[in-house]
Amino acid sequence: MNRHLSLTRPFPATGGECAAILDAIDWSNHPMGDPVDWPVELKTAVRICLTSKFATMVHWGPKHYTFYNDAYAARLGQKHPGHLGQPAYDWWSEMWDQLEPFFQKVLAGDSYYTENARYTPNRDGTAKDAFFTHTHSPIWDDGGVVRGIYLTVVETTAELEAKARSKLLMDELKHRMKNTLAVVQAIVHQSARRAESKEDVAAIISGQITALGRAHDLLTSSAYVDAPLGDIVRSSLDTDGPYAERLYIEGPEIALNARAAIALTMLLHELKTNALKYGALANDKGRVIVSWRVADGALEFFWKERGGPAVAPPSREGFGTRLMKGLSGDLGGSPQVQYLSEGATFILRSRLEKIQMV
Repeated sequence: MNRHLSLTRPFPATGGECAAILDAIDWSNHPMGDPVDWPVELKTAVRICLTSKFATMVHWGPKHYTFYNDAYAARLGQKHPGHLGQPAYDWWSEMWDQLEPFFQKVLAGDSYYTENARYTPNRDGTAKDAFFTHTHSPIWDDGGVVRGIYLTVVETTAELEAKARSKLLMDELKHRMKNTLAVVQAIVHQSARRAESKEDVAAIISGQITALGRAHDLLTSSAYVDAPLGDIVRSSLDTDGPYAERLYIEGPEIALNARAAIALTMLLHELKTNALKYGALANDKGRVIVSWRVADGALEFFWKERGGPAVAPPSREGFGTRLMKGLSGDLGGSPQVQYLSEGATFILRSRLEKIQMV
């Protein structure tokens, strides 16, 4: 059996692409010489490596000539296939200082194992942090001398990044929940002050909580990252509702961060409520024009009411005005309310860095 192994090349047909590449190399000009004459320990290790479905690699000799299988090749980017059969240093020169210490440990006869170790491989033209769980074991010859290294590896970069994102989202969710509870508390408190009867309290709270729910629905689809401004406007104004034909909405695509999305939803609910009670939607002829544009690093947002009942500035600052001012911080700007003869106008100019994801 050993005699048969010593007279064959260690690149089985079941070894996939890497076995075929190795078999096609002109080994007569390679320092390792003809594979037929390689030590049986090396041949056996290479065969096991090439036919394994797990990502495995073999380093052999003082130069750490390298062999790996198809499962490993999938993780190598532009390094494959040019480094098959080449010294390990040529492979991983960018992080050799990380690899050499435990290579020496294994060559001294000890095995090495580590979980989620961070390295900086350059696989596609740029060195980037990546994480691996791997084990390295010595390959002994029949005389008890360590001649090479056999390793298996699992890249855990995606798993750790997913965990980090999950933690970030959970932390953000906790933060959002606290903010939501604060908003709800403010709604209840202000509604009680604003209402003239118990029925009014219930109606005001219900409307504002419903508006808050719409904002959360929009944010849920993006894992609470952002929400499209156009979707916020259309959802808040119920563009499928009975007064849809009297709504005119126009503006470019732009996404708002979660904080701004919630604030704008609450503000639009208040504007719509006022329009239904006192403004352009209180009769059957008025209309509301909502538009926005981006200019000079800022969002300019306009709410214009036309054709409704005559309007006049309020005699005192009401809940709606206080709400608009209170939300101005979350919207990155100070709102302006104008009570013009043709209808109320609301204008908000927000810096983009305040209302978009960084």
